[in-house]
Amino acid sequence: MSKLILPKATTEATMKHTCIIPLILILAFVTCSCSHNPAVFTVGKRTNIGFDPGQMTANVSWTDGLNIVDVPRENSSWELEIDEGMGLQFDPATNTLKGVRKISRKTGVQVTGYLVDLAVAAPEAAEAYIKQAADLQTVDGVKLSPHLVTLPLPQSNGTGITKLTLAKLKEWVSSDTTITSVPEGLNMSLEDWKWLVAAYRECPECLGLTAEEEAALKAATGK
Repeated sequence: MSKLILPKATTEATMKHTCIIPLILILAFVTCSCSHNPAVFTVGKRTNIGFDPGQMTANVSWTDGLNIVDVPRENSSWELEIDEGMGLQFDPATNTLKGVRKISRKTGVQVTGYLVDLAVAAPEAAEAYIKQAADLQTVDGVKLSPHLVTLPLPQSNGTGITKLTLAKLKEWVSSDTTITSVPEGLNMSLEDWKWLVAAYRECPECLGLTAEEEAALKAATGK
């Protein structure tokens, strides 16, 4: 009977694959079955070697600065606030990053294995839990950062902008001499129209506009 002896390198590679595959399966099970929202934060210059499940290929990437890799479940959102004046500044000597004011995650009701088990054992209790969790999320809401303000316009949809951006808009409105009249069909003052134009140029997603206002702004700004 012949005996096959594998080279040392082949044996080591086989052992590595034998160890890695169960770890990947365990991670996938934990992530899918429970209410985990894994995220990875990296700062500075890094080389990452891994697998891209979207393309089903090996992946090698080089990153620099602040990087967030997130695998969220349903009803999960991120809020990242950067100091607009400072921007992101990385100090390689101390491996520190400046300019990040806030990184926070908001997680709502998520369907987990625990919730499924509860729904089977006591449907009324599961329903009460979901309602209570949803009510808590509604009451808590999304708090506007003290560094942010909203546009001083009735068309503002509540999206926050930095105080530096607001100061820039005020300066543009006060110094503009090109706008001398309000488009026909819009019922607002010349001052408000200038504000609307400035806001539309800087942050169109911050506005809730009527069809007439949007058409007039596109004509005025070319956007």
